[in-house]
Amino acid sequence: MKKLITLFAAAITALVCLTSCGRTSTKTKELNGWQKELLAAEGLPTEADQLTDSQLRSIQRIYEMITYLNEKYDEEFIYGGYLEPAANQTETLYAYPRLLGADYGRNTVTVKATKDGFTDDYHDKSVVDYYNELVTDFIHDYFNSDDFVVFTRVNACDITKEEVVDGVFQWKLGVHDAIILDEKICSADSIEEFAVNFAKYLYEHKMDGRHRIDIIKNGNISDIAYNNFSNYYEDEYDIGFYDFSFNSDKRKIYVDSHFEKWEQNEYTIEDFFSKYN
Repeated sequence: MKKLITLFAAAITALVCLTSCGRTSTKTKELNGWQKELLAAEGLPTEADQLTDSQLRSIQRIYEMITYLNEKYDEEFIYGGYLEPAANQTETLYAYPRLLGADYGRNTVTVKATKDGFTDDYHDKSVVDYYNELVTDFIHDYFNSDDFVVFTRVNACDITKEEVVDGVFQWKLGVHDAIILDEKICSADSIEEFAVNFAKYLYEHKMDGRHRIDIIKNGNISDIAYNNFSNYYEDEYDIGFYDFSFNSDKRKIYVDSHFEKWEQNEYTIEDFFSKYN
């Protein structure tokens, strides 16, 4: 079994690419130089008649999808990974713009196959960066400190940056935040008060998602990056976490926290926001 795996170290895992255990294809469709370079880099044959049917189809689709990006945005994208179509899986390409680099997966662009062609999330990057900037500014102002980091993963995006007026995202951006605070600025006793104020800010700006806030010890905030932040969830560093999210109609908040003990709670918006009035 051969696999074509990602060509950069990023926060994308479990990518299944050009996988096949089937018979060798008898197709003789010629491969271009870009396709041959990619195949060679992964130790696969570079001639079409030496590939299985699945491998040949995959390398052809990968080229179609990367070409779609290159032509749509008039810039060069670098291949990152590929998921074959399956019963519960949409055919997907991962790439990143050459000018920006991979940045440990932060600049990853996702291309998905549709019945009419392809769709991508490249333009989502600007609105997500704007969200991250606003959240970062809020946390900085709250603690008057830079001893924290914020990592944002997109779950859904139905809004462009131009549609965000006065910082209001209209509940059209869904994210999963990983926020890491140094114990110098926040303790287990004060994290809930911060979470309540943070939730109020998100609610006022109609920012949806799930938000995990960890307090760490023994770590250097400047060393934490997209490719290693999950390492700081280990006992060596992690003091505990406070996780919250709004429900679908934004009338309740679900809280999951763990410090000396594990706790799960559900509050109405009004009750949660009034905790520290």
